[in-house]
Amino acid sequence: MATKKRKVDSECRAFNDEWTWKYFFTVVKDRPVCLICNEAVAVFKEYNISRHFTSKHKNSNYEAMSVYERKQNVESLFKKLSGRQNFFKKVNTIQEAATHESYIVAYNIAKNNKALRDGEFVKQCMLQVCDVLCPGKKNNLQTVSLSRKTVTSRIEAIDKNLTSQLESKIGQFKFCSIEH
Repeated sequence: MATKKRKVDSECRAFNDEWTWKYFFTVVKDRPVCLICNEAVAVFKEYNISRHFTSKHKNSNYEAMSVYERKQNVESLFKKLSGRQNFFKKVNTIQEAATHESYIVAYNIAKNNKALRDGEFVKQCMLQVCDVLCPGKKNNLQTVSLSRKTVTSRIEAIDKNLTSQLESKIGQFKFCSIEH
């Protein structure tokens, strides 16, 4: 008779809030993460978390702190962690906005039958206008890629998207009439 192998992941363990100030841990994306060194522990088990704290941070001042000092320190470490996470989110949103802007320019170039190299001219104009209106945002605008190759690939991507949308709508037609 074969016995099932026990999986620790499926034990539905929960994070205990006491571990935050006791061992300087928090939850990030369903994993326990050390606020001091940002290492993740595999499972929500107090033994694993306490073992990490005692083995990695034994010689630090954290173990000798009072409960009040620990809670204050946890708050500052948590702010640092969330600041790092927000930094990466901000970079990602700036890159997404730059990509979106390049699609807008490419769409308008294609719609008005302009030369593909006009993207670079449009970017120069946008940068000069940005110098006057909002000089602090010029760095964000410089990340927008409007080279001839980029404009070409954006227009091709828009074409594929519009074609697939049209094909899916045509597939939903019940009747079709072509008049002469």
